[in-house]
Amino acid sequence: MASKLLLRQFYKVYRYSRWFRSHFTFMGHTLLIFLFVSAAFGVDTQATTSYQAFTFLLMLLILAFLNSFLIKLNISAKRHLPKYFTVGEQSHYRIKIRNKSKKYQNITIYEELQTYKITSSQINHWFGLYLLPWHKRVISFNLWRKFMAYKRGAEINKVQLLLLEEKKDESEVQVEFTPIRRGILEFKGFYIAIPDILGLYQKNIFIPLKQSCLILPRRFPVAPLKLEGNRKHQSGGVSLASSVGDSSEFLSLRDYRKGDPLNSVNWKSFARHGKLIVKEYQDEYFVRRALLLDTFLDESSNVLFESAVSVAASICMTQRQNDALLDLMFVGDKAHCFTSGRGIDHMPHIQEVLACVQPSSDSFETLQDAIMQHLPICSSLVCVLMSWDKKRQELVNKFQINNIPYAVFLIHDGSLKISEIENKPENFYLIDHNNLADDLGAV
Repeated sequence: MASKLLLRQFYKVYRYSRWFRSHFTFMGHTLLIFLFVSAAFGVDTQATTSYQAFTFLLMLLILAFLNSFLIKLNISAKRHLPKYFTVGEQSHYRIKIRNKSKKYQNITIYEELQTYKITSSQINHWFGLYLLPWHKRVISFNLWRKFMAYKRGAEINKVQLLLLEEKKDESEVQVEFTPIRRGILEFKGFYIAIPDILGLYQKNIFIPLKQSCLILPRRFPVAPLKLEGNRKHQSGGVSLASSVGDSSEFLSLRDYRKGDPLNSVNWKSFARHGKLIVKEYQDEYFVRRALLLDTFLDESSNVLFESAVSVAASICMTQRQNDALLDLMFVGDKAHCFTSGRGIDHMPHIQEVLACVQPSSDSFETLQDAIMQHLPICSSLVCVLMSWDKKRQELVNKFQINNIPYAVFLIHDGSLKISEIENKPENFYLIDHNNLADDLGAV
């Protein structure tokens, strides 16, 4: 109850401070400071004349506020967004504005993103506050504001437009921003702030323009893993990877034998040679690698999970091969398996999946059962884990028993050393979430 009341007060402070920042210019804020100072010193009108400055400054603010009601704007706008952005990379997009009213100068354009209601448990979960001592578990306004910005999804810079031309003229502005989380980024619209004639107060006009785009996880260079896996028989052959059906790979032509199905007859060869000739097929064998993503947080914070997703995305981009399949496996609401390679799907779709994956509340046995069923057709495995407990060690030992080449990427918070890890396999990589680029580059 107390945390809900505290968060409600945080939201009120945030909303009021944002209103003041967006409605007053720099000169307006300076005037407000002098207004409050003159009000404090001008209480005793007999001892000082500060009340006169207070009256004059107050009249200026009232005139600026009333002048804002005379500002009328009629525009149409269109936002041009790319299909993808990437977390942490400086990006930009364009907004085209057609002004249907009179000319305005020195206006400011800033975006409005979708906001979400947040709870104290979400903040605790994200920052891992349950790992801190009890006297440090109090949620501060600074933590709340950071998490609020994270939920919004991006830091978008304001754009200054010196001149908005008169009727029927189109202006184009370029907006720069940096995504701070992966997933779907939702735009509600944007504000156009037009200052009054005194340059103290701004009228904010909201232009609704709903759009969304996808933010992909960060990716880093990773050297291709040298896992000597054997080519495995794939039920359905190449058709599994490039078409629909259960046909196998074409091998050669041969004479018809009694019992051969008629749908395998090559009728063009029959017309040419006058005898029945059939197509002969063979079963298809090729490399198939599984990538396991650990989505079970246990006692880990969400920061480790985001790092694990980035590592999985990096491995996906490095391990793509034209003659191999890559199976991304994880557990969300249920066990999922997404396959790419050999025409069955494209790698950008795997990146889209990783952009939206969320931590799972299911048990680790769900992922274990799914991978054991998938094991007979796998040539090798790559595991991205956030813990090295007994359950995960037992799963890795089963890979060794089945003679499946595998590699393990263990994400940690910087407190582990490779010499302290027990029962680690041969291809074991310790990845510090604070140094993803360096640790992955050293693989």
